[in-house]
Amino acid sequence: MHPFYGPNGELLNGGTWWLGLISMVLYLLFWAVVIFIVLRLFKKYYTMWNQQGSREDTAMTVLRERYARGEIDEEEFRSRKAVLEE
Repeated sequence: MHPFYGPNGELLNGGTWWLGLISMVLYLLFWAVVIFIVLRLFKKYYTMWNQQGSREDTAMTVLRERYARGEIDEEEFRSRKAVLEE
């Protein structure tokens, strides 16, 4: 039987109804903390993973912009692009 059942099988018999409320609040608090921790870890590792990919994209974007503005010629663009894609 559940620990909150009384001797006659009734839930929270004998004026201990508040134990059920405390139990429910602690249960909800536990899951809120677990979800909070999981979300924090997900955000931390997702941000690290996303920043790594965006650094590579940023370099390629800058290279394309410089080529589009005419700062570098096609040969230099292709050689630098090959280095970035390695």
